[in-house]
Amino acid sequence: MHHKYAVVFGAGKIARGFIAHLLQLSGYHITFVERQPDLVAQLRARGSYRIHIMGAPERSDVISGFGVLSSADLPAVARQVSSADVVFVSIGGPNLPEIAPHLAEGIARACAAGRPTPLNIILAENYFQPARWLRDLIGQRLSPGAAAWFSENVGIVETMVLRSTVEPDGELRAQDPLALKAQDMWEMPADKNAFIGDPPPVRGLIPKDDFQGGLVRKLFTYNALNAVISYPGYLKGYELLSDAANDPELASLARAAGEESSRALCAAFGFDPEDQRRFAESALAKYQKREIVDPIERNTRDPIRKLARHDRLIGPASLALEHGIQPLALSQGIGAALRYDYPGDPAAQRLQAIIRQGGLDAAFIQVCGIEPHGELAALIREACRQWSKS
Repeated sequence: MHHKYAVVFGAGKIARGFIAHLLQLSGYHITFVERQPDLVAQLRARGSYRIHIMGAPERSDVISGFGVLSSADLPAVARQVSSADVVFVSIGGPNLPEIAPHLAEGIARACAAGRPTPLNIILAENYFQPARWLRDLIGQRLSPGAAAWFSENVGIVETMVLRSTVEPDGELRAQDPLALKAQDMWEMPADKNAFIGDPPPVRGLIPKDDFQGGLVRKLFTYNALNAVISYPGYLKGYELLSDAANDPELASLARAAGEESSRALCAAFGFDPEDQRRFAESALAKYQKREIVDPIERNTRDPIRKLARHDRLIGPASLALEHGIQPLALSQGIGAALRYDYPGDPAAQRLQAIIRQGGLDAAFIQVCGIEPHGELAALIREACRQWSKS
């Protein structure tokens, strides 16, 4: 029987713990493409790994029977891409240029071979407009003929990643270094209008009509609340996200931030206020679940990206101001993020160097993309003052 074939760029936590799980449940043969030689070797040597579903152990699973390619082997990767039924990408948004040559070569081969079916490349990246960027990166590497085939036959589809995955501790990890703990979430909403041909039959992949609005909503609600809990949680000395989210002061800050963001989203996109209120509440409830053992440090990582103009903190705060809403709680989250100085995070150290050299003004201009003498900057300055006292 013809297996369905999927190529998955990346073999990190989301790729192994969410994408591969949905693909295996849907009957696909999976080939991981990974750049880290030690992870490639480990996946090949072990040949399987376990996913522990937190809070629903009966749904735990073993992923096996997959292939593994090193991204250094461009011809082999391109061959797999050219004949795959679907391609998934989960490598971190800033790394997309690294896989453009592999995808372009695979697409050129598919065009030359007269591939009769379209190909959809599905992105599982929390990043600003990754599909548009990847389309440009691939397009500039193709001949005119292959570029024409690409625009007609290849969909590049953004998704929302709603399942958290974390590495297990001690004993589980000793038994299986590739094992992961994952949240009991099974849906991956996708941009319905970006598919070419029928969406691939992957369990949990749900094509949505107003996807871009939904994406902004998730970033400005789920990710915003996460940041408003994580950065102040770090400053208060918490090590686990659930501990910080259950701190009464931080829970009430997150609720207030959710309210500011929700009012702005409803004003800008016409979301139903009651529906949006429930969405924000469900985000906080998720972060408060004690069975999800998620280190704060994983959630605070890369503050420069998370403080960007269109990302989870400055984005909703700016939108709130546009609609006449004072983003006081969101500014508290931003102030805490600007004070984040974890020694093990290179981006945190870069951020602190920018502030040391040029003050908050430099961070507002270079990192946040906002006017240093505007209303939002004034609110953030006040928040920073409060955090440095605490």
